[in-house]
Amino acid sequence: MELTSLQAYDIEKALIKGRTIDAVKLYREGTGCDLRTAKTEIDKRLAALKTQKPHYFNDLPPTHAEPAKPKISKTFLVKFLLIDTLIFGGLIYYFFLSDNNSPAPRDANQSAQYEQKVPASKGRPKSASLPNHVDTSTYTATLSPEDSFDSLYNTKLSNTAYIRRKSSSNSSSYDDSNIERKIKTARSQLSLRRSASSNITPQKIALHKTSITLDGIIEDSEWAAATSLLVDTELNTRLYFKTDGKWLYIACDAPQEKTQGGYDQLRVYFHAGLTDDLINERIHIGRSSGLTSIRQTTFRWAGDPPTSNEERWKKYPISDWGIYRYAYGTSSMTSGHRQYEAAILLEEAGIHEGVPFTVYAEIETDPLKNEQGKFIERQYLGEWGDRNNPMWMVF
Repeated sequence: MELTSLQAYDIEKALIKGRTIDAVKLYREGTGCDLRTAKTEIDKRLAALKTQKPHYFNDLPPTHAEPAKPKISKTFLVKFLLIDTLIFGGLIYYFFLSDNNSPAPRDANQSAQYEQKVPASKGRPKSASLPNHVDTSTYTATLSPEDSFDSLYNTKLSNTAYIRRKSSSNSSSYDDSNIERKIKTARSQLSLRRSASSNITPQKIALHKTSITLDGIIEDSEWAAATSLLVDTELNTRLYFKTDGKWLYIACDAPQEKTQGGYDQLRVYFHAGLTDDLINERIHIGRSSGLTSIRQTTFRWAGDPPTSNEERWKKYPISDWGIYRYAYGTSSMTSGHRQYEAAILLEEAGIHEGVPFTVYAEIETDPLKNEQGKFIERQYLGEWGDRNNPMWMVF
């Protein structure tokens, strides 16, 4: 008998908390196997989990030092699962907004959703065209000596036009206001002065003039010279980076994403840790053409209290959408599995030649759900770095 996704998830939670005995018991209950087989399988899962999610085990004692646990009754276990389900249900919205959730373990049962094959699409998907001319005045502005990233952002939060925009249906469109251009300029100046620690060797991005057709199809003729990074050896998920000195090109090949629907998304994050108040700037590429750009900060609404419960953006740290005008992306299933391609203007994104910058990426797929179809947690086909441990790159 095979484990369900929920049973596999409960086993992972037990292992993360150091409850190896509980994990063995849950495995035996789920599969009906003998004790020896269960112990062997749990040891394998624990080893794999420590490789995939080492940050969970930094402060845990060795598993052999685990004290014996009292036997858990079936009634207690049922009550625990019911309470646990209610808690997770109440946090669904939070988890869908969070950027720092960890993926579920990739056992055979959870990977089953990737097994559905789809035929390659006929023809080529719609491609995005890069502009021949870029107007730098749309993303730069002259700063005064007293202008800083923090002071400019606080000014923005009290700006009447920004308040109206943030409350309107246009809040995700490109922000071409003068105050936003100043913020982008201040951020660019900060990134120009950044350097990696002496013990870090930044990953070099290939500099090559080969043009890219942004159609969601990773062709060898376009990406052969790119910097190629295998971000998940089990699933063979791979990222590609290259630049022509003006644009940063990014691609992702996700061979195990073989379903047309679902929550397919590539997210690439920049400038993590640049300032105490700038959490990241990032791009999102989903299942269709188009790209979303977002800046996440620690700034909070400082004006009058919200007049309704719908004004959630006034209660939480500010995330602004539409920060990049010159950013393009798309994805396709033409190859029989999901592929992504994107391009961002280096200067607008505050990325400079010869200056190291931080990057991390997430390739998300359908979330883990229980038997009732309720969300449990996000799942990923690959991750490269994270918010607390971003990767460094340079060209």
